[in-house]
Amino acid sequence: MNDRELIQEIQRGKKEYLNTIAEKYYDDIYRFCCYQTGSCQDAGDLTQETFLHFIRSVEHYRYRNLKGYLFTIARNVCMDYFRSQKRRQEKEEFYQQEMPGREDSFVKARTHQEEVLITVQQLTERLPQMQREAMILYYGYGFKYREIARMTETGIGTVKSRIRQGTEKLKKSLEKGDLQ
Repeated sequence: MNDRELIQEIQRGKKEYLNTIAEKYYDDIYRFCCYQTGSCQDAGDLTQETFLHFIRSVEHYRYRNLKGYLFTIARNVCMDYFRSQKRRQEKEEFYQQEMPGREDSFVKARTHQEEVLITVQQLTERLPQMQREAMILYYGYGFKYREIARMTETGIGTVKSRIRQGTEKLKKSLEKGDLQ
């Protein structure tokens, strides 16, 4: 059953298909929240919150791109987390303490996509949050500019600019030998 059919069945009252959607997208949303927060524990909570938001809104959902919709919810949940906790600075300190050894379980690659995501995350960890987010969504998850613009509530030109600027900064860092 494809996503559209699953949503239609859920809207007809077959709530058991919510589990199917959660199983299908949980890992992607969890990894995204890990990259946003730098904390596996917080990412687990935020992933759960993402699916709770989805469950509450599923009756009003009009199908476009379910994965993109879930990523949009996850992004908003992460932003709410940082706003309400006022922990942007703490997040950066925690992230730097947690990542140097790269032994954390979410960093161990099991699939090619995870390896790509980890590489993008490692390369972009020094970039500003908006550029890092756009690059992770574009290179790591393969979303199109239009989809990223919708998720981040910005224009396509802004998304292209963030990705281009981030790429240029990475090139300069690689040329200088700043990246390991």
